[in-house]
Amino acid sequence: MEIYTRYFARHALGQTIARVRVLDERILSVSRRTLQTALVGRRFDSVRRHGKNLFVAAGGAWLHLHFGMTGDLLYYRDGGEQPRFSRVVFDFDNAAHLAFDDMRLFGVVGLAASPEAYIEEHGLGPDPLGPSFRLAHFRQLIGKRRGAMKALLMSQDFIAGIGNLYADETLFQTSISPRRSAETLKPEQVKAIFTSMRSILRSTITRKARGVQYPAAWLVQHRQVGERCPRCGGTIQRTVVGGRTTYFCGKHQK
Repeated sequence: MEIYTRYFARHALGQTIARVRVLDERILSVSRRTLQTALVGRRFDSVRRHGKNLFVAAGGAWLHLHFGMTGDLLYYRDGGEQPRFSRVVFDFDNAAHLAFDDMRLFGVVGLAASPEAYIEEHGLGPDPLGPSFRLAHFRQLIGKRRGAMKALLMSQDFIAGIGNLYADETLFQTSISPRRSAETLKPEQVKAIFTSMRSILRSTITRKARGVQYPAAWLVQHRQVGERCPRCGGTIQRTVVGGRTTYFCGKHQK
């Protein structure tokens, strides 16, 4: 999501919206007319992210984008470059375009009263990379919860924005079992989770922005049953936690 936020800022901020073309209304959380009335003739002024949600200010209105698993953005000038699965296209007054592309329609395009209102309405937890999110806050949050750490990390009401891949990676790098109950963690383990989670996300953002692969020592490079663990030589296993496929090392993750 941070990559999308930066892409939007780089290409679309300051652009005046001449037209909003809705090519598939199934992607919308508001009506076509409501979206067009709110945005046409206005300029994209600022952009911010919270978890997996992107919010763009446009002259008092707030565009809300959620990318699901297959959503993407493409800024282009030649009409022939429009993506095949474009669902909504923002046409700018300089003849450029920004397409919201989503093959499987898991994303959402709509409006929000404000980012704060959306966060409160949907009960979202803090953003893991938010400037005000500190270890003390994380300790306070985790002290009130029970259950498997993998499921907890992916609960958007606990922390907004941690996906399946990075929840697994965080627990792998901190040597904690995905089924480990939150209430059994020691203070140093809570700190390790907080520190590793943020480090992994920051590193991922940097690597994706530069087109660099994940490190060979990360679990993400070894997500196959029976593969050798790059940290301890154990065996990579697969299970289901919180309804999500989970990979972990059966040896060093306790």
